[in-house]
Amino acid sequence: MDPWLLGAVLFLSAWGLVLVYSSSSALGLVREDGNDLFYLQSQLVRCLFGAGLLLALTWLDARVLAGRCRLILWGGVMVLLILLLLPWGPGVEIRGATRWVRFGSISFQPSAFARLAMIPALAGTLSRSAGALNSWRGVLPVAGITVVTSALIAAEPHLSLGLLTALGGFLLIFLAGACVWRLLVAAVGGMGLAGLVAHLTGNGYHLDRLNSFFSDRPGDLAFQSMQSVLTVGSGGLLGRGLGKGMQKYFFLPDPHTDFILSILVEELGFLGLLGLLVLSGFIILRIFTLGGHCSSRFGELLCYGVGLHVLLAVLLHTAVCFGWAPTTGVPYPLVSFGGSALVANLIGLGLVLSVSGRGERALAFRVTDKESVLLLREPTPGRARQ
Repeated sequence: MDPWLLGAVLFLSAWGLVLVYSSSSALGLVREDGNDLFYLQSQLVRCLFGAGLLLALTWLDARVLAGRCRLILWGGVMVLLILLLLPWGPGVEIRGATRWVRFGSISFQPSAFARLAMIPALAGTLSRSAGALNSWRGVLPVAGITVVTSALIAAEPHLSLGLLTALGGFLLIFLAGACVWRLLVAAVGGMGLAGLVAHLTGNGYHLDRLNSFFSDRPGDLAFQSMQSVLTVGSGGLLGRGLGKGMQKYFFLPDPHTDFILSILVEELGFLGLLGLLVLSGFIILRIFTLGGHCSSRFGELLCYGVGLHVLLAVLLHTAVCFGWAPTTGVPYPLVSFGGSALVANLIGLGLVLSVSGRGERALAFRVTDKESVLLLREPTPGRARQ
């Protein structure tokens, strides 16, 4: 496997644990009977679980996901999302949105795994239909996978993540070499459908948030954004010092999840922000580099999909914390508190490491098998290679 990517991922995850404790200790003291370590302990358990899955996946030949397995996994997560929306389903409503599934004492967000399951589903389908991507016959199946996934996520309602999922899916299809105008038609229709579904299920709160963001007199819905900008502005060059931030003391809501980057800037300053973005950028660039060097089309597209998955989340989370975008619930990959997103990101990175660990020798096995023949060394006509 690629040691640089593995080391950077583990280092960023460890840094995330430090930031989770720093941003959530006050919340733990008040909400969890004086246990300032509550959120850190929870995140540490999930981080170790996700790291174990990452290391286990490095031993897996990721090309098995190019077969029917990819559609089975994707379909299973879609069924779970549908059950989430049913009134009698296992979904748990928090703050007016049904994004969590609870089984006993375990709760998780299926949407985090839906974004991940969409990537091998798209990569496998695109690798099989490379010659048909200039026709509707090749574009519609992959566009359908993207639209269904993003629309079900938006129906929770979670419009920002739904649109982010749709954008990542259509960008991956574009990189694979699909016809541009057909892809634009499908993308506009799909993202419009996701927005309409979110608007209908969310009782219009998305429009209220947008109006508040663009208004000269922002209301209560822009309170988080304004506090986040104040938090970022108080950091300066070097920050107040790790653990010495003030905004986490109930001025900035959700400091350990949706606005953890703001707390980082307040405590570590511009240099801390620069270090985090450089490390995140290195991970993203490394993922795309591994995809460009991959000798199978499926592995290439799988890496690009995971890279887009991480890149778009980093950009949106940063934009929200800086007040450049309306408030959303998109966490910073590997850093923000949240077990579902953390585990899903580590699983995706584990698949990338699995692809990077497969050399030329791995490409020669079971040549007569129909599933494997499609994954041998073949020309890649996608735009990424060009």
